[in-house]
Amino acid sequence: MRMYNPEWDAVKDMKFTPKMLDLLYDLSGGEIPADHGPALYAELLRHLPWLADTPEAGIHPVHGAPSGRNDNLVINRRVKLVLRLPVGRLDDARALVGKQIDPGAGVLNIGDLKEKNLTPFGTLYSHCVSLGGADEATILDKVRGQLDEMGVQCGLIPGLHRKMRTPDGEISGHTLMLHDLSLLHSLAVQEQGLGLYRHWGCGIFIPHKSIKEVSTV
Repeated sequence: MRMYNPEWDAVKDMKFTPKMLDLLYDLSGGEIPADHGPALYAELLRHLPWLADTPEAGIHPVHGAPSGRNDNLVINRRVKLVLRLPVGRLDDARALVGKQIDPGAGVLNIGDLKEKNLTPFGTLYSHCVSLGGADEATILDKVRGQLDEMGVQCGLIPGLHRKMRTPDGEISGHTLMLHDLSLLHSLAVQEQGLGLYRHWGCGIFIPHKSIKEVSTV
């Protein structure tokens, strides 16, 4: 079932043809490491090997609740596994339904999926945008350069410094909010992402309801 977003009525009038969509899978099990990007990608590759040849695809960070006992997140019934994929990969992605993965804290079961169109929204947020360095000013300069190449105009609000352990060593990034986006520019950013490591959960943007300090997000 594809979830309806009323904002799409305005976008249809602009003759926008979506290239990407989000697939939301039910997820059940115990826990997942808080720092799970590379491990989750490696597990998904076992079932969807074509992800390695789909650089535009993204794997959203899993947002479980802190366990309070370790660095893991608890998987409750509301937690979803979300993949941002090209529209043409929908049928291929159904192969993930019913599979099991273990990103490092026990087996997780992947259930049914729902399709969701990207929502055109004037404010977007990313859990981590990385461009291979830790310096905030350098990251912002590179992000502005990417936005200029896309023809996107908006405001930028950086937030928390993030770190991620990977097979190639530690990488750094920052949370980032974009605001005052037009509807089409919002969709362009969500479809293309910003920065590096989309398969590890970086540079993926989702709608945010208001402009506020992102240092606590």
